[in-house]
Amino acid sequence: MKISINSTFSYIKFNLNYGSALQCYALQQYLKNRGHDASHIRDYRANPAFLLPKLKNIKYFKQFWEKVGGLIKLQKFIRKNLSLSERGYISYSSMVKHCPKADCHIAGSDQIWKNANNFRYLTYVPDDKLKLSYAASFGRRVISDEMKAEIKPYLERLDGISVREKSGVEIINSIGFDAVHVLDPALLLDYEQYPYAENGKDNYYFCYFLNLKDRNSVPFETIKSIASNKNKELVLTAPLNYYLFRDENVQFPSVEDWLGYYKNADCIFTNTFHGLLFCIVFKKQFVHFLQDNNENERFYSILSLLGLEDRLLKDPSREEIEALMNKTIDYDAVYKKVNEQRKITDNYFKQFGI
Repeated sequence: MKISINSTFSYIKFNLNYGSALQCYALQQYLKNRGHDASHIRDYRANPAFLLPKLKNIKYFKQFWEKVGGLIKLQKFIRKNLSLSERGYISYSSMVKHCPKADCHIAGSDQIWKNANNFRYLTYVPDDKLKLSYAASFGRRVISDEMKAEIKPYLERLDGISVREKSGVEIINSIGFDAVHVLDPALLLDYEQYPYAENGKDNYYFCYFLNLKDRNSVPFETIKSIASNKNKELVLTAPLNYYLFRDENVQFPSVEDWLGYYKNADCIFTNTFHGLLFCIVFKKQFVHFLQDNNENERFYSILSLLGLEDRLLKDPSREEIEALMNKTIDYDAVYKKVNEQRKITDNYFKQFGI
């Protein structure tokens, strides 16, 4: 079956985000493993790049250009590892007129349903084509009544709906439809199925941070002190907020090297969703830091599903961080639950002949 995926291509085309790129890779690879010809639609409109705000950071000259190098490496990964639509799209009318030729169209994964953008609900796809969502996320626990009314006719056209968070199921139910709760694509593959690079490093901790308000949004100085006391090297990647750590050796690795940092780290510290998921993929000790925002539902949803709620910390003390670092994770138990959830995904697609 030929499958067209509407996901976060437009974001990763202009932004250095490892998790978004890898969830695209994971869903496509999962579908290919099931014998299908899957590709991502090249929609350039959904996440336009506003260059002027980005250029303000050019004053941090060295790290600014290192990040540009990271973006170039990300595009190389995309060209090498993602199958893409022949046509690129810069308008909704062109999507309707030149809809990708496919037997099935999938919306997802990631937070593509944060807004009521009609194309994110596959409204450009003809009525006679199979239309599904996979692990689509609203990015929050509730949505407004106005948004519910706006997206109801879009949802009505979908042949199957699956969402990434339990709250997403509740939202869909409240509009009058059924939805299946499924795993983010990142957890559909074992770590051996990812193109990680062996970096030859050992005896280090890895930090991956995004969307920080300031340097104190995460207890970086405490982590740094713990690493020093344990004689561990500290590897830091913070592509959106590198300027907060301009006195540190911030890394902008390739996707393969980013995965390699996960593979060999002794412990991982993160505040991001996919940063968290790849701790689970690589079966690592990890500590996740919650921040004050309205997007924490996704963390609670996956960790409660897998029995790992205790890995979440908010404004922790040094003692709490060290205690969690020393608390072993039973990954045999975790992966028993992961495999149960993978069967739900298999059955979801199987009912549509995928």
